[in-house]
Amino acid sequence: MSELLTRILVAVAAIPFLIFLIWRGDWYFFTLIASIVLTGQWEMYHLARQKGAHPATVAGTLLSIALLLFFQMGINPLIAALALIVLLYLFLGEMFYNQGSAFLNTAATLAGVVYPGLLLSGILFLRVHMTQAGTDSARGFIITLFFAIWANDTFAYFAGRAFGRHKLFERVSPKKSIEGAIGGILGSLLVFFTVYFAGWYALSLQLTIISGLITGIFGPLGDLVESWFKRDAGIKDSSHLLPGHGGILDRFDSLIIVTPALLTAWLILRVLG
Repeated sequence: MSELLTRILVAVAAIPFLIFLIWRGDWYFFTLIASIVLTGQWEMYHLARQKGAHPATVAGTLLSIALLLFFQMGINPLIAALALIVLLYLFLGEMFYNQGSAFLNTAATLAGVVYPGLLLSGILFLRVHMTQAGTDSARGFIITLFFAIWANDTFAYFAGRAFGRHKLFERVSPKKSIEGAIGGILGSLLVFFTVYFAGWYALSLQLTIISGLITGIFGPLGDLVESWFKRDAGIKDSSHLLPGHGGILDRFDSLIIVTPALLTAWLILRVLG
């Protein structure tokens, strides 16, 4: 079976399940995002080990769970206390761990909490509060976002193959082109404008344009960030969990960077009214 056919079959099987969890929302969506974050964090720690680091996997995992719960439920005193205890354990325990570089180990552990933990956890906040920023359907917006990211990848791939002449960032990803990136931006905008004109749910023109541009621009940047991590670690895929797709970080790298960019835009829109 060809790699392309494998990718298609996995996507066809996974997409309805993803849509179901997004549509149900609440703890269903939390489970989806938590699974992506914690599996992606495990892959991140695998990359760190290739560089000689020894991340504190249990401490990092507990901190990411605390972040996920913060974005889902708000600041809870018990969860905050747990997070502080884990942080104390992380810094104090490293003295007794005595394996490799304490500085490198601690930095690697916290890097896995930030990427993907902190950066992706914000999508839980968007799922709960998006109705206050120009749309009456948060779940509809999240589904649109996923399709816009997939459209970005697809349009960028075919535009790059057809018109790619100028390298986007050759040092990190030799195959990506400026022409492909432009095609990806158009693909993301197309998805959001399709929803806007079709009237599937109320989506303001302002949010349509902002979301399409942010997804189109930051999606490829997310891919480049993850590619840079892998290149530095000297491996091709973050894992082999998803046949034809690589690992969780390979599949959701764009979402990890698009999410905080969108959350920033949403917060600014909220302040400006």
